[in-house]
Amino acid sequence: MPVRSNNLLNKRELRYFLEINSFVVLFISIVAWLYLREIQAKSLITLFFTIAILTAVLNFLLIVFLSEKPALSCWISIIAFDLVVAIMSMATGGIESRIPYLFVFPVVFAVYFQKVRGGIIQSAIALLLVYVLTQFEYTSSYSGEQLLLFPSPITKNLSYFLVYALVFAFFTAATSYFSNIIRRQERDFLKYRVSSEGILNAVPSGILTLSPENKLVFSNKSAREILREDELTEFLEVVSDEPESRRNEIRIGERILGYSQNALEDGTKTIVFQDLTEVKKLEEERRELEKLAFLGELAANLAHEIRNPIQAINMAMELLISGRASPNDEFLKSVMYDAERLSQVVNKFLHYAKIPEVKVEDVNLYELVNMVFYDIVRMFVDKVTLRNNIPEDYKIQADPVRMEELFSNLFRNSFEAKTKDFIDVDLIQPGEELPLVDGNRYRASVTSVLLRDYGEGMDEEVKMRAKELFFTNRKEGTGFGLSVCERIMKAHGGSLKIFSVKGKGTDIILEFG
Repeated sequence: MPVRSNNLLNKRELRYFLEINSFVVLFISIVAWLYLREIQAKSLITLFFTIAILTAVLNFLLIVFLSEKPALSCWISIIAFDLVVAIMSMATGGIESRIPYLFVFPVVFAVYFQKVRGGIIQSAIALLLVYVLTQFEYTSSYSGEQLLLFPSPITKNLSYFLVYALVFAFFTAATSYFSNIIRRQERDFLKYRVSSEGILNAVPSGILTLSPENKLVFSNKSAREILREDELTEFLEVVSDEPESRRNEIRIGERILGYSQNALEDGTKTIVFQDLTEVKKLEEERRELEKLAFLGELAANLAHEIRNPIQAINMAMELLISGRASPNDEFLKSVMYDAERLSQVVNKFLHYAKIPEVKVEDVNLYELVNMVFYDIVRMFVDKVTLRNNIPEDYKIQADPVRMEELFSNLFRNSFEAKTKDFIDVDLIQPGEELPLVDGNRYRASVTSVLLRDYGEGMDEEVKMRAKELFFTNRKEGTGFGLSVCERIMKAHGGSLKIFSVKGKGTDIILEFG
């Protein structure tokens, strides 16, 4: 919004004033034409329209040549308007005409743009012209029109003078009062806008405001620093027609931008964006470091797992070669056991290292859980009952082979943890809550499956490391089971969570994101 300097009108307000000025004169001419054509006053009609045209031309010239001096242009237009009102008044009855009341318009504009002082000056000019009008008497027979100079009685002059003086004083005071209110609101708005723009310019994120027609209305300092003008145009072409979104990413040239947009009720859009290029580079570097750290840990664990059976086999071969041991059945079985264990570690490691390929289809979860459980239960002598609380017709989008492997590992862990009597499987819909074995309550944000056993449970240390590769607290364990399960869930866009209490049991929650 343009700010008025020294209480003078700016270019935009000057243009509005001159347009209103021209419109008022034209409107008066049209109204006069509608009235005067009935009485065939052609000369007056010609006069009025000539004045309207000249006023419009004058105001146009002021806009073109004197727009840099709005105060001077304003006063020229006001004085010209005064003269137009005076001429029209003389042509329609002098002081008896109603047209002199139009002197109120320039009084109002003068007060608004030049304060009370401008109103007083314009009121003085108008009163002077009113006095001049009182010195003329207009007579018309419509066959011959005459404007005669007949001084009116002093009492008549004084009464007209006082009436107009009171009218001008009233409008000067009223306009001054309301213009002060408007100016105060304008100052408050400007102060608020400057403050708001200062805050928005201090924000490190780019902020854009678009009109309902997708025209750029506002951009803060950060937006202009992040994107060049051509990049900003390309960015807006892509995102302006998109529906309201919470978070998206887009590549503009060499930059990666994260953005979100919100639409207001009137159709205005606000877009907030950040330059994520450096963040993405740091994330990529972090992932590379994590990979290297993981590979280092993996290599150390794999070397540890392989070293023991290799040492045992090597020692057996040395004893056999040196003749200190005979190749009997028991000796050979010991060597084969270590070789089988070595092969098992390598195979499971290769299986873990391979990226799971997921072939998604409709899977009846109830039937799959039952099938896997009854395949596993044959391998153990303990009598355990499955309480499958999943609806019989419930289906999910998943890879059936991977789901079988997942539940096979989980059921095997439950049996090895010596679960007592039961294994429970429950379906938890988003928003539902279930109590956990550790006393807390779990509230699902996505479709989830709870698998609960009543076995040995885990202490805090074991629970924290349960999903680590090669970690196991069982003599015959390899430490792959839960690690593989977590990879399968991640391949399905989900996650695996563990809740356990030593001596009470374990809850495994599968979240299908």
